[in-house]
Amino acid sequence: MPNYGTTRTCLAFAVAIPIVYFGTQLIAAPFFPQYSFTQQAASMLGSPASHLPWIFNTGAMLTGICATIGAYGLFHALRSKAGLILSALIGIAVLVVGITSFKAGLYPLPDPRHSSWQFLTAFIILLPFVLLLAAWRMRASAALRSYLLLSLLLLLALIPCMSGKIHIPGIASGTLQRLLAIATFFPVGVMAYVLRKHSHTQ
Repeated sequence: MPNYGTTRTCLAFAVAIPIVYFGTQLIAAPFFPQYSFTQQAASMLGSPASHLPWIFNTGAMLTGICATIGAYGLFHALRSKAGLILSALIGIAVLVVGITSFKAGLYPLPDPRHSSWQFLTAFIILLPFVLLLAAWRMRASAALRSYLLLSLLLLLALIPCMSGKIHIPGIASGTLQRLLAIATFFPVGVMAYVLRKHSHTQ
């Protein structure tokens, strides 16, 4: 079992996941002529169309590293509070974020390996749901539970759009991708921040 300091350090990496993910895009975008956050996927920033694609690709791999280490911290921080099964599901889902993010940076577009292993997306989509269950199980604050519930509702609203069953004018792939990240990556960072802050007061 990891010690107190190791778990807190790993949780700090989990907090960094959405910061690195979105921060990388903001840094990389100026080097892509006429890049559109609403119309184009984030991965385009790592393609040959960018003047400096290594910025995004390095950031994607850093996001993957943060998620991989953060998964370890979340699992151990939640195991005694939310139970073994929920903490394991959360740990696996965040680990999947790490694997897919690192692979996306390692094999940038147009490499076909960039978008392979799509079946793993199911684990990422589970994140708001299992995080909300964990928050309920550990009797977290009403603010945290409300935030996670809103994230889950956002995700549920996005699923018909992502599956192509519903098309909303003006909502392009770039917008959908970033809303999905807001619904999945941000809750991971928020939960890790709360767990880390709570452990400091114990």
